[in-house]
Order: sequence, then structure tokens, then C-alpha cells
Amino acid sequence: MGDTYNVRDESFIKSDAMPNGASTTKAGTALDLGNALTARGVRVAECELLFTMPALTATMAPDTRTMTYSIESSATSTFDSATTLWSLQKAGAGSAGIAADTFRMKIPSNCDRYIRAKAVSGASTTDASAVSMKLELLF
Repeated sequence: MGDTYNVRDESFIKSDAMPNGASTTKAGTALDLGNALTARGVRVAECELLFTMPALTATMAPDTRTMTYSIESSATSTFDSATTLWSLQKAGAGSAGIAADTFRMKIPSNCDRYIRAKAVSGASTTDASAVSMKLELLF
């Protein structure tokens, strides 16, 4: 049986509204791991990232229209040279929009100090800012 991380610390939960129109990028609020990068990466307690993607209605994401999600890390809080740790594109289908989903991952050993979620809406999507994506660090 593998480790299960479910303890939450409010200071490591970031919730951000989704993009507000077609072809729009919404970068989430960064989690600051607070540790200096060493030759072996950031030293972080045993933990996981939990990314929650909200349900998008058929109005927000009509059939075949997409939302691309990613998790990025950066040595600086400005994310000038971000590294993509994970990415997934979801598409509206069956006149039902896009279903809610979650993704869990361990933090890579070479991860930079700051981590954030990002959502990029595809062409012909509409305002999805009424719902939020959430990135959490679980211990």
C-alpha cells in the first residue's frame, strides 16, 4: 500500500478563477516551497500536489472546444523561465462541457522553488471565471 497524503495546510492551498474568455491564459497564484534549490533539487517534506480542475458547462466549453491545464515551477516568483511539470488538454463533448477532474503528483526532485497551476482556454470558449481551479500541497 502506497503513501497517502491528505493533511492540508491553508497556506499551501491556492484557488484561482478560470480564464474569462477565448484564447486567454490564467496563471494561478504560486505556492512558495520556501527552500533554496541545491544541486539535488528543492528539499521538501514528503508531500504531493493535488490539482483540482472544475467542471465547465457546455456554454463555457462547447463541443470540441478546449481547456489546457498545466503545473509549472520556477526559480523566481515571476515565472520568467518556467518549467512545465505536467500538462493536459481537455475538450468539451456531448453537449456536456468538460467534467471536473483531479490530478495528483509527487514534486520532482529537481523542482524549482515556486509552483503554480495554469489554464489556457482554446478558441471559441467563453467566460469560465465563475469557477475556480485549485492547487494544494498535501502532507
